[in-house]
Amino acid sequence: MDIVGFSEKQQKILQFLVKEKEGMTVDQFSKLLEISKSAIHQHLTVLERDGFVRKSASKQTGGRPGTLFVLTEKGEHIFPKHYSLFAKMLITLIKQKLGSEELVEYLQELGVSLAITRKDALKNKPIEEKINMAATIMQELGYETEVVEGEPGENLIIDAYNCVFYDLAYDSPEICEMDLSILSTLLDRKIEHTFCLAKGGHSCRFKVHSLDKDKTEPPS
Repeated sequence: MDIVGFSEKQQKILQFLVKEKEGMTVDQFSKLLEISKSAIHQHLTVLERDGFVRKSASKQTGGRPGTLFVLTEKGEHIFPKHYSLFAKMLITLIKQKLGSEELVEYLQELGVSLAITRKDALKNKPIEEKINMAATIMQELGYETEVVEGEPGENLIIDAYNCVFYDLAYDSPEICEMDLSILSTLLDRKIEHTFCLAKGGHSCRFKVHSLDKDKTEPPS
């Protein structure tokens, strides 16, 4: 398996370490890769500097103590993970077993649960500040967001220029209910999803309605 962005020897080092959870020494790398200890040190220095490996405990090797190197959490994450595949299978199964309405309810509950953990920070803030803070929270979740002016007389709008659940939303548009639930819970306002990336929109646009506006239209 090729790991993009690393030399051949660095890839080998990382692959050894993902198997050897307790770590390996410079001597062990040198013997396995058949290169000098000095060369191994050079590779490890780069990997350690960039946060992919770290020094651990010491180990006796041939009567001499040797420093063990282990993968960091960042190093573990360079190996493929199929979270999106798992999520897609789970969403599809729930939809098949329980139906679209039940799926929407679960996603709305999930959105509320996530928003509740952040809502206190927005308490007693003016609505304009709340909207900006909500956009920042979405950025922390991986969205590229911007707060823009709506039409005259309308409240502000949050534009998200990427969708962190794009593949899921493309197949199961119910996914968007979680974003709507997060924002409506944070802001205590009706949120209108006027554009959707998964439906060909230029962004995911969330219009924040004033309290007397209850109409919700499907995203275009």
